[in-house]
Amino acid sequence: MQSGLRRVLGLALLCAAAFAASPAAAQGLDLSAYRGKVVYLDFWASWCAPCRQSFPWMNDLQQQYGPAGLTVIGVNVDHDRQAADQFLRQSPPGFKIVYDPDGHIAGQYNLKEMPTTVLIGRDGKVHYIHSGFVPGKEGEYVTHIGALLHAGS
Repeated sequence: MQSGLRRVLGLALLCAAAFAASPAAAQGLDLSAYRGKVVYLDFWASWCAPCRQSFPWMNDLQQQYGPAGLTVIGVNVDHDRQAADQFLRQSPPGFKIVYDPDGHIAGQYNLKEMPTTVLIGRDGKVHYIHSGFVPGKEGEYVTHIGALLHAGS
């Protein structure tokens, strides 16, 4: 029960801060610029095999749902920028990439796995956190995105 309460309190703090100016802005990510949009904030690393699987899918998400108000942002947590760049040459993104080698942005979200996705609604609140990318669960992810896209329309 205690861990559940901590998670709820942690989410409440994230909700309050999601679109506020934060240290993330200094690292190239100012979420306040996306107010009114649904943000699919994905934390990834070059060594992460599921991240390779998720990139083509996130490209499709951005293309299909971008016109409806979805913005996909990939936050790279590699310490080695060359490793990240090599990954991106092999899996070109069709969405914004932000580099977070010191973990300033990632630290705000208490990541447990790679990749981790934080879904932020048009209201600026964190609504869903997906730990890992699991092929076969894309329908669930799209359901969450759809709910957020329609919530503010």
